[in-house]
Amino acid sequence: MHWLTVIVTTLLLVDAKLFKPSTPPRGWNSYDSFPVGNETIALRAADSLVSSGLAKLGYHYLTLDAGWFGSPVVIDEYGRPLPDPKLFPSAKSGSFRPLVQAINQRGLAFGLWYMGGMPKISAERNTPILGTTFRAQDIIFKDETYCPRWLPDWGYEIDHKHPAAQAWFDSLAELWSKWGIELIKLDCVNAEDESFSHRMDILSFYSAFQKVPTNTVFSLSPGGFANISQLLDIAPYTSMARITDDFWDNWQLYMNEGGGGGYASGASHWDAARDLVSAVRNSGSTFWVDLDMLPLGRIGHAGSSCSPAGPGCPRQDRFSLMEKRSIISLWGFVQAPFIWGGDPTTLTPEIKALLANENVLDMVIDINYSHEALRVNVTNSGYIVWQGSSKSSEGSIYLAFFNILNNPQTISVDWADLGISGCTAYDILELWSSAPVKCTTKATVHLDTHAVWLLKLVPNK
Repeated sequence: MHWLTVIVTTLLLVDAKLFKPSTPPRGWNSYDSFPVGNETIALRAADSLVSSGLAKLGYHYLTLDAGWFGSPVVIDEYGRPLPDPKLFPSAKSGSFRPLVQAINQRGLAFGLWYMGGMPKISAERNTPILGTTFRAQDIIFKDETYCPRWLPDWGYEIDHKHPAAQAWFDSLAELWSKWGIELIKLDCVNAEDESFSHRMDILSFYSAFQKVPTNTVFSLSPGGFANISQLLDIAPYTSMARITDDFWDNWQLYMNEGGGGGYASGASHWDAARDLVSAVRNSGSTFWVDLDMLPLGRIGHAGSSCSPAGPGCPRQDRFSLMEKRSIISLWGFVQAPFIWGGDPTTLTPEIKALLANENVLDMVIDINYSHEALRVNVTNSGYIVWQGSSKSSEGSIYLAFFNILNNPQTISVDWADLGISGCTAYDILELWSSAPVKCTTKATVHLDTHAVWLLKLVPNK
């Protein structure tokens, strides 16, 4: 039995009922567009998701990212972060409940970003741990910063061997449940490879979520799970988890060059998808592999300087239309959650058409056994082909041909190389355009730079 399984069996006090969405979650997260969310931003985003029709298409979770608890961090008598009333006037009583209800009335679910460990201000005040006789300083390592890479001033690591450690996590889950929070995005987990404390945070939150009535989507960020066994280890205890660092609007950096934002020392997103996703998706576990938010439309943080990657200054994303389609297509084959990061109040027809393409959204739900089928990268020829089957239509096949060259090219692939004995037995549809495709001797297409040819082959009569 693996060490993780041994530990979790000692943690759980009730039967495991972690919310496992049967389809990859969709929604919106504030971070790509706003450094710190507030009540006005949340309500305007909710109204835009509803009025645009995206909410009806399943963009259901509205998540506020970092900063909702203010600076310095606002806490209650038990050291738990509270919404800053300067940012959220309806939370002057210390509860997110009024805002959550307003979001729920619009048909959406409310989510929160959270950093693990113990906030420094809670440790400094040595607040009591709810339900115990212990205090904050009893359950922390005072010389171990929780997330030195991203948020060094946040707080301390938890001593999971302390008898009151689990009570701290239980108190957080209880508070969030009272507010009606339906998604928690836990940051900086596994930032150090195989970090014991961070892995235990995952299990402690998992245990805590079993004890509250709320169905909580438990999302891990930023990822860094560098091998398949690690990812499969945590799959039973989470709803979704990142396998990449933050993804921004720089194709070369994230997709082609492999120098930033990927898993395992910065490999490209193609590599992350190929090496990890198919193994997890085909493992039988109801667990969604996250490639990060979709930074499409108006993104960036007011007051920040412009940069080739990262939040940077406010801007329209730098991707071409063809690149946007390729990115969404890869996310679709991976069955990654579609969490949009653009500003909903500035939604353009182009971005809406990308996020709302029903052929693609249906594919995300329907695709099965998706995997990278071919990768060619030689002089004057660079392309990747992904392939999958259909759950709902026996014999149907999904194919995506991606041009990874920095210039247009014609791709021609023998059907046999994809395990298909010709295309005459199929009706073929290009999913982005809904246009029928004529059967030819080979799968042949001319693609613009970084474009995709996204097909569904349905057996004909």
